[in-house]
Amino acid sequence: MLLKEFPRLTVFGEAWTNTITGGAYFSRNRIQAPFRHNALGVTDFPVSGAIFDAVNQPAGWTEGVTRLYMTLAQDVLYEDPMRNCIFLDNHDMTRLFSMVGERMDRFKMAMGLLFTLRGIPQIYYGTEVLARNFKNPNDAAVRLDFPGGWPGDVTDKFSPAGRTNQEKEAFQFVQTLANFRKTSSAIGSGKTMQFIPVNGVYVYFRYDERQTVMCVLNTNDKKMTHPLARYAERTSGFKNVKDVLSGQTVSISSELELPANSIGIFELRR
Repeated sequence: MLLKEFPRLTVFGEAWTNTITGGAYFSRNRIQAPFRHNALGVTDFPVSGAIFDAVNQPAGWTEGVTRLYMTLAQDVLYEDPMRNCIFLDNHDMTRLFSMVGERMDRFKMAMGLLFTLRGIPQIYYGTEVLARNFKNPNDAAVRLDFPGGWPGDVTDKFSPAGRTNQEKEAFQFVQTLANFRKTSSAIGSGKTMQFIPVNGVYVYFRYDERQTVMCVLNTNDKKMTHPLARYAERTSGFKNVKDVLSGQTVSISSELELPANSIGIFELRR
């Protein structure tokens, strides 16, 4: 009845399950089961876990970034995976920056994935300024007040003046990604085409009839040179790429130079 009255409303339910089948079961799905759920989507815990494996683990047969590829390959079970809520931390989870060992490169990789993968991204308050803490001994440590929200707070993270240089860098990175996503038709409503990771490098495309975005994740601890010929199905006809993170536009070459532990987000242009 709610969706009949408000057809453009998006509703997703919390389904804390570590399997894609389990998550799909609790939403509108393509599974032939006697009971049918009507939630449009779910909180996508399988994708969340796969992102952490991708940025924290070396690539393997089923480990590291390969797990992310394998997880997304099972989207066929959902009626519409774009309606899932994707996230990296919440009120019941260890904070993102702590989960990646307080490494800025891994933080950026994870946030880059969050803003470019299919689904509806959710950011837990404070993540954009590197909020820390583990669930130890309970959830209270990951639910602390946002600094600056109350009279008498020693620091004010709402203001750039109250942030450290590292926090400013993180905030600017998230802001750049968020502003790009707001105007990107390919990210907001486009299709996904992903390619099997090779030597720890994972490439996927978000695209529609108006825009093509190429995302490249290098999960290695060293710089990689990666050929583009493998992706001709999606890159053919384009001459230039705009680096979304730097704002620079360059001609497409036969290879990509990928810094260690990094994500590149490129808008392809004719």
